[in-house]
Amino acid sequence: MSNSMRRLPIVLLATALLALAPPTAGSPAATAPPGFFGISPQGATDGFDYELMAKAGIQSLRLPLNWAGTEPDFVDRADPDWSWLDEQVGLAAENGITAYFFVWGTPHWVSPRMGAEPVASARQRRDWLSFLRAAVFRYGPGGRFWSENSQLPELPVHQWEVWNEENIVTFSRRPNPARFARLIRISGRLLHRLDPASTVILGGLFGRPLQIPPNVASADYLDRLYRSPGIERFFDGVALHPYVAAAKAMRGQVTALRRVMERNGDDRTPLYMTELGWGSDGFESRWERGPRGQARELSRAFSMLSANRARWRIGGVWWFSWTDAAHACQFCDSAGLLTEDRKAKPAWYRFNAWTGGNSHTVPRASAAALRSGP
Repeated sequence: MSNSMRRLPIVLLATALLALAPPTAGSPAATAPPGFFGISPQGATDGFDYELMAKAGIQSLRLPLNWAGTEPDFVDRADPDWSWLDEQVGLAAENGITAYFFVWGTPHWVSPRMGAEPVASARQRRDWLSFLRAAVFRYGPGGRFWSENSQLPELPVHQWEVWNEENIVTFSRRPNPARFARLIRISGRLLHRLDPASTVILGGLFGRPLQIPPNVASADYLDRLYRSPGIERFFDGVALHPYVAAAKAMRGQVTALRRVMERNGDDRTPLYMTELGWGSDGFESRWERGPRGQARELSRAFSMLSANRARWRIGGVWWFSWTDAAHACQFCDSAGLLTEDRKAKPAWYRFNAWTGGNSHTVPRASAAALRSGP
């Protein structure tokens, strides 16, 4: 696929559930197209959550498709457990929201190391492609899920993010751009063949890891990935997770990736911010800014990305996360727009200002609740 054919994501029309009138020229929502800002949730989400998402103007949802969770044992290859994903995709479609997947997680029967990309042997590659094919046949255009649920609007999955934060040991054990290029080559070839309208995205690179090595800086990782001849033909976008203490520091991460892409003749390929967020707790880590600081950094980040959308070729932005989640990672436990009991934090109101959503659908979290955390 030539660079000129690179695809930006399809932007859907606003759903009928949106409670507010179209944004005025002076509102934040007027500076980005509908659907530009989506959500990457963590934890359990139910029908009530999806109704709230629709009313918040959310049209795109990033969901994990964990191979190890779907086919945990060898015998599960014949009958994958799609139940959780079926529920989430169905609830999303019911509310006019299009889901897309980031696919990762090698089961133990393929490799004893869950973080190992499944390309070490012909058998591993074959098993991975079989799983990926099954996912497309279920959730892609004309997929079995849609025929089994004909009462739903068909909103097939076209966007596939291959792996997640492959440049850090949390998800790759021993980050290796050459090995990851093999995964992208076989995955992109299959996805483009099964669905010519698909958008294949490199798994979100963690922008600036704390320990280098063994982790690899995002720009360095991407530059080394391009050393695999012709690799750019097999993906349509590069994802970045620009976790920073202050939104202004995102600029350096984004421009570093764009320089790498330009130097490798791939400057027309879009960038996707598939995770972006801050916690509302009080400075337990550099990504926690307090309730008002979380809201401030959200608005500054959205403003920067919206203003530079064309110049940086930003294909979309997904906020992490929908709700707080106790016992998650150090900042993840307070990264939500909403508290665990679905009360609005200050960031909720900023988010809705950018999406054109209705922020009055949930009660405001009390100051005491925000201080106590999840």
